Amino acid sequence: MEKILLVEPDYKNKFPPIGLMKIASYHRGKKDYVEFYKGKAPYTAIINFDRVYITSLFTFYYDLSVDTMRHYLNHMHKDSVYVGGISATLLAEKYKKELKIDNVITGQLTDSSLIGYKDSVNIDELPLDYDILDDINYKYPIGDNVFIYTTRGCLRGCKFCAVSRLEPRFEDTNHIVNQIKTIRNKYGDKRNVFIMDNNVLYSRELKKVIQDLNSIGYIRNTPDYIEPNYFEIMLKKIERRKEYNNKYDKQIEELIEYLNKFRSRVKSGKLMRRLNEILNYINKEGNKIKALKEARGETIEILEKYRFKQKLQRYVDFNQGLDARLLTEEKMKIMSNIAIKPFRLAYDNIDGEKAYKRALNNAYSHGVKYFSNYMLYNYKDSPYDLWKRLYNTIILYENKLDIQGFSFPMKYAPIDMTNRGYIGKKWNKKYLSAINVILNVTKGVVAKEKDFFCEAFGANKKEFIEILTMPNQFIKYRTLFKKSGHIKTWKRKYNSMISREKKILLEYLCGLIDKNKIKNKKIISIIELYSITMPRAKI
Repeated sequence: MEKILLVEPDYKNKFPPIGLMKIASYHRGKKDYVEFYKGKAPYTAIINFDRVYITSLFTFYYDLSVDTMRHYLNHMHKDSVYVGGISATLLAEKYKKELKIDNVITGQLTDSSLIGYKDSVNIDELPLDYDILDDINYKYPIGDNVFIYTTRGCLRGCKFCAVSRLEPRFEDTNHIVNQIKTIRNKYGDKRNVFIMDNNVLYSRELKKVIQDLNSIGYIRNTPDYIEPNYFEIMLKKIERRKEYNNKYDKQIEELIEYLNKFRSRVKSGKLMRRLNEILNYINKEGNKIKALKEARGETIEILEKYRFKQKLQRYVDFNQGLDARLLTEEKMKIMSNIAIKPFRLAYDNIDGEKAYKRALNNAYSHGVKYFSNYMLYNYKDSPYDLWKRLYNTIILYENKLDIQGFSFPMKYAPIDMTNRGYIGKKWNKKYLSAINVILNVTKGVVAKEKDFFCEAFGANKKEFIEILTMPNQFIKYRTLFKKSGHIKTWKRKYNSMISREKKILLEYLCGLIDKNKIKNKKIISIIELYSITMPRAKI
């Protein structure tokens, strides 16, 4: 038996480390000891392991990832450290040179021989091990869902996208039914499924994918999901962790806390007294697992009487987005048999307007009510192109009152760049920082309400450019600076400038001109407003 440590660098991320969860399943199948750590484990813990697998995410986390990997290489032989994931695939040679290691695994882990084993297991097709997520305190925002692939790769080959290097071949890999049934049997039912395909609409098996989802409860307008009994789920988890020799004190505490909170739902005095007796017994008993198992029957009976058991709709999320250009009427008719929430469409350039509008209207006509739009910017587009796409979406939603929708602008950076500093040819440093401020205020999304959009981004191109040029503090605290009169003053000064003066101001704001070299009084006067961090008295 080997001792295996799985590591994810300490960056913030929405999704759990799917690759590591598959590696965990592989090693559990070999009866190995598996533990997961986020960040840098202490030396005293590292030396107990035979192997370390370290994942990587986006290339702009390169420095953090390398720092984490060095930490483990300082305490283990380099032949026992394996590095993989997105960044490691895209920058494999850079990682090898920087870390002086050979064990950089690129792409999908389709054969266990890639990590030195002779059993020829396709690790990429294994079900996920959700138990490792309980080894850490970090909570992934959407970690409690089913994550699957039905296809790999994409035939588009877009230059801005890394998929052609991460998954160079497009192929169907549909194992939906077995994957989801395995997860339900072991970890309990999960309501929603996230399909991580890069372009599922290229699949020749799309109809089968939808039929498979239907066969296991994912049917539109047919509530099928009942939240499983938490006590049963947690007790099984604790028993598994004991079997794996993983710590389980935290899970016991969480289960006892749940039972304490559940008492507020119990209406029967008799059952309340019995639940209190059970809790007292569990708290006094030294062997908590023994106590929980002995109380299992009565506890479940009480919980079943009062817990939430309403049937809920199961949703499917094609998380990487659906290709508007491929969304035909026939394909949409097939997909209308499942509840998709949200329906994600890419609207990455202004030339895609026709296909985007057609796809959205197509989906809406088949009953879709929840939309999310991916919008790439800072690539070949101009700032106005981004505004126009956002505005087009707002107008498209305007007469569809029953729609819930939002847009999600995504800043482009070259796929091999190790920081977020890239500036597109038609963009500049000030405009990008202003967009970032606006999106931080709106938590990264642009809602469908027209009034809100016009306030945040402007009602036309002129207002949009004004907002992008405005001091970032004025953008961030728009209401306060309006009340104080600072925004009115800034607009008066800005609109009094001629084009050449505005150009010089923008060059200064982008760090291209030193303030001491500016002699124009109007420019100097407006620059003074950029040093204000919070509103003063009304001016």
